[in-house]
Amino acid sequence: MYLYLLSKANLKLSIAEVMALSKNKEFEVIENGLLLNELVDYTKLAYTKKVFRVLFVSNEKKLLEDMKKFNFNDFYNEDFKLELVNSKNHDLKTLADIIWGKLENPKVNLKEPKTFFEILFFKKTFCCLKLWENNDKFEERKAHLRPYNHPTSLDPRLARCLVNLVDSKEVMDPFCGSGGLLIEAALIGCKITGYDIDQIMLKRCDQNLKHYKIKNFTLEKRDALKLNKKTESIVTDLPYGKNSKVNDLEQTFVCFLKNSYGFTNKLVIVFPDFVESKHIIKKSGWKIKLELKYYIHKSLTKEIFLLFKDT
Repeated sequence: MYLYLLSKANLKLSIAEVMALSKNKEFEVIENGLLLNELVDYTKLAYTKKVFRVLFVSNEKKLLEDMKKFNFNDFYNEDFKLELVNSKNHDLKTLADIIWGKLENPKVNLKEPKTFFEILFFKKTFCCLKLWENNDKFEERKAHLRPYNHPTSLDPRLARCLVNLVDSKEVMDPFCGSGGLLIEAALIGCKITGYDIDQIMLKRCDQNLKHYKIKNFTLEKRDALKLNKKTESIVTDLPYGKNSKVNDLEQTFVCFLKNSYGFTNKLVIVFPDFVESKHIIKKSGWKIKLELKYYIHKSLTKEIFLLFKDT
């Protein structure tokens, strides 16, 4: 049993990301921010803070008794550290002393422990082995810090999450712009392809990818409304101009979705909230598997859809 400590910034998105990488589609939300599920490739995750292996489940009254019964040696490697999360009634030293007494060759390491025990106090008390903490430097990959910025580029954490929703080894972005989605896909090992109708944007995308030492990628000047190559998945944030007419945008989006239907089986697409996204999808033949919202600012919310074919 594995426990995921999720970001509460967008809890539905956090849960969806973990579940997209999971073969087991049954999961348990313990409470806001805690998810129990099987083990997934957690190193890809954007909206998960920590991942734990659950050693045992207890409660505050029985914790000391359960700790004294548990064989911590089975999970101990060289040295250890203990941390408490959300604790109000328990003392760190008292609990660490119990673990110390249970170990054959105990050694504490507070800086870089080989074994990191963590006890989380919520409705239930989880005694865990910490497997991973998300230290990915998403903030350092924000658009304004790249060689070529673009004001509409997605936040890197959101871009990574969108790629994870398709759980694919190959990702195409037919409206790639300056490459935000492609960067995040490449950094988790996906084969990436980007199309854009603007040659200048493609040059900027090329430089941004190379800035992050990404070498294997394909960029082509191509109209996204005229796709002619199959790909395992498409992940894209639909472009829109401030002066574009809504009716024209909707017609363009319908055309793109109809065209993409024949060239991929997995599609994550992001709409601006001022268009009739569900109506557009209905016209295209795609079906909605997952629908999420992401607040940008008071005048814009992104609508995120994972689409599938009705076969």
